[in-house]
Amino acid sequence: MRPALWVFGGLSLGSGILLAIGDFQGQGGFGIADADGAFVGHAADVFHTTGYDTTADLMIFSQGWLALVLAVAGVAMMVYANAGAWKETGGY
Repeated sequence: MRPALWVFGGLSLGSGILLAIGDFQGQGGFGIADADGAFVGHAADVFHTTGYDTTADLMIFSQGWLALVLAVAGVAMMVYANAGAWKETGGY
């Protein structure tokens, strides 16, 4: 069961990171919103044209919340899988 937790935890964490940066052809999990709350662009793309004046408009979109949930779940699975590993090594 531990190897499966490691694999699924790693896949979950990796997918969460990719969703956060918008690598699945989506709007990205974190970005700049306009006055109506609509996605304008990724923070790195917008900052080079508008400067850091738009930092207050940085938002977490729906894909970002999914990315956070996947990342936390992935880390939790890997920590749980590794929690008793010291018992198998005799305490060393």
